Amino acid sequence: MEKMVLLFDSGCKLCNSSIKFVIKGDPQQKIKQIALQSTEGQEIVSAHPYLQDVNSIIFIANNQVFIESDAILKLAQHLSFPYKLLVAGIIVPKKWRDAIYRWIAKNRYKWFGRV
Repeated sequence: MEKMVLLFDSGCKLCNSSIKFVIKGDPQQKIKQIALQSTEGQEIVSAHPYLQDVNSIIFIANNQVFIESDAILKLAQHLSFPYKLLVAGIIVPKKWRDAIYRWIAKNRYKWFGRV
């Protein structure tokens, strides 16, 4: 069975809402959700030094690490229908997807607030 981990900012209202979305789309609970701020989350990030400054969700599947829009698309592949339809976002060029992702990530506290 594929080991999958989703790291997220537990202090962000948008991120926490997104986790509820993932839980609905993962009825078999194949994806483990871990707060970046937790001890376990920090241990995972420490094991991947290039993730230290990542302001993004992080999705790890079979030891492959995905960030920004790639994390969302890879995560969507593992969700049930209709959540799986998010994979259609692949048609948007990565440069654009990541730019939109970074813009939302940069403004998430201002727009959605903190927990």
